[in-house]
Amino acid sequence: MREKAEKIKNCIFFDERGSFSPLSLKLLDKVWVQSNVSVNPKKWTLRGLHFQKGWYSQAKLIKVIKGEILDFVVDLRDDTPSKVEFFEMSEGDEIIVPKGYAHGFITLEDYTVVQYLVDNEYNPSSEGNLVWTEFESILDKIKEISPEFEVSEITISEKDLI
Repeated sequence: MREKAEKIKNCIFFDERGSFSPLSLKLLDKVWVQSNVSVNPKKWTLRGLHFQKGWYSQAKLIKVIKGEILDFVVDLRDDTPSKVEFFEMSEGDEIIVPKGYAHGFITLEDYTVVQYLVDNEYNPSSEGNLVWTEFESILDKIKEISPEFEVSEITISEKDLI
């Protein structure tokens, strides 16, 4: 059976100190080898679509620590990857991204923090990315969520533009 990306809703506990949300490390019976934290001061920060090729392929457990994102994945295991799956995520939400998927997200709020665990080491020579503009559905979905969105507002790295 092929794995697919899926969203997991966790409990978040709030009190006068703030919030507390556990991270589900037992999911998919994986050994997570690295934890990454992405701090995004600006709304409309776009990261992705990233993946690792071959032996360095990675499954990811993505968790929104603070803020909101539109998370998107593309299944690269198909001959012609074209379908994008979307997950609107807010604080405490998690998504499992299996090996063989490209992953990206755009922040929907200022000061959004995202943590992700990976089950394999990072190798720069095995890194790949898809340019988000190759998928019209990504822009359509962002505009559906936030009609005021303008492409010129995106904060994005140079490598994600090409």
